[in-house]
Amino acid sequence: MDTFLNLKHGLFHTRDLVRGVWGRLRYDHQPSDRPFDLSCVKRAVINRIDGKIGDSVCFAPFLRELSKHCPGMEIVILANESMRAVYNQIPGNFKLVMCSKRPHGREVLNICKRIGACDFYVHLVENLRSRELSFIHYLDPVWVATLDPNLKMDSLRLSRHISSVRGRGLHITQILNCILSEGGISDTDHSYVRFFEREVALSRIRNTVGIVPYGASDRRRLSDESLKVIIDRILKLPGVNAEIFVAPGERSRLKDFLSANYRDEPRIALAPLLLGMRDVFVHAASYRAIIGVDTGTAHVAASYGVPAFTIYSNDIANFNRWHAVSDSAVNISYDCSTYYDIDNRKLDQDLAAFIASNF
Repeated sequence: MDTFLNLKHGLFHTRDLVRGVWGRLRYDHQPSDRPFDLSCVKRAVINRIDGKIGDSVCFAPFLRELSKHCPGMEIVILANESMRAVYNQIPGNFKLVMCSKRPHGREVLNICKRIGACDFYVHLVENLRSRELSFIHYLDPVWVATLDPNLKMDSLRLSRHISSVRGRGLHITQILNCILSEGGISDTDHSYVRFFEREVALSRIRNTVGIVPYGASDRRRLSDESLKVIIDRILKLPGVNAEIFVAPGERSRLKDFLSANYRDEPRIALAPLLLGMRDVFVHAASYRAIIGVDTGTAHVAASYGVPAFTIYSNDIANFNRWHAVSDSAVNISYDCSTYYDIDNRKLDQDLAAFIASNF
């Protein structure tokens, strides 16, 4: 399993690398020599077209503070349509521009024409692809902020805050705070934005633990054995229910799993089919606790103070930058590159400690 996923990942990485080299030859250039100053920015573009739930939770405080401290700035958020309702919840004055997750050349050009030239462009990813570089080319910003260490036109060099040593690399929220401070903004509120707070207050979910066994990639999928370890631990708690929180495409397989292993146990079930981002946020924020892999629901839990046990791989750079930040968050990095290969004995021990502290 691990060998196949490594090969698949390597092929995709090679393809993207070739495209990226071509894009840099076409678009990359030396950065502006003007000192970075947010008070001089008339229009900023924040590219979050690849962003999902966790990204929006982590970026929301930065966007709120940027809007509050720079009221004359036009802040354009590039996002995919599924996230519209989420970004509309962030306090501040923003212009949302919807874009497909993988825009082709003409779509990029048309979007950039709608936006017009900008002063500041933010896209916090490593190894920008060719289509991502074309946004910068057409928008022609004075200042550029990315996490790409090899991009010449990156003005802020935020990649210096990335590290593969545990505890040394900055969290994504801290990197965003660096943008504010380096741009001249210091008095900022770092608290989370609580999305859909009214709906969460009205939620009828009670005494239920959410289980999130699968992430967005093949590497972030628990085995059935690991899932059983989690379910069995929860079912030892008297009167506590459990829901498995999965995407629609996984529901059929998980129904078969529950039928085969927990047919006569009424306290474990699939979460209801959720119809939009609002439902996802409300469910995640309403659970008594969340246990699962590194996904956006861990960040939603953190924003509401919901106890969360989150599983990470041995990718320390990712752990440093994206772990859930909350006094109620327990983040465990396991010695494996794919979650399928987690040591279930250690998982059970770690879960026992988490449950003893929260139930």
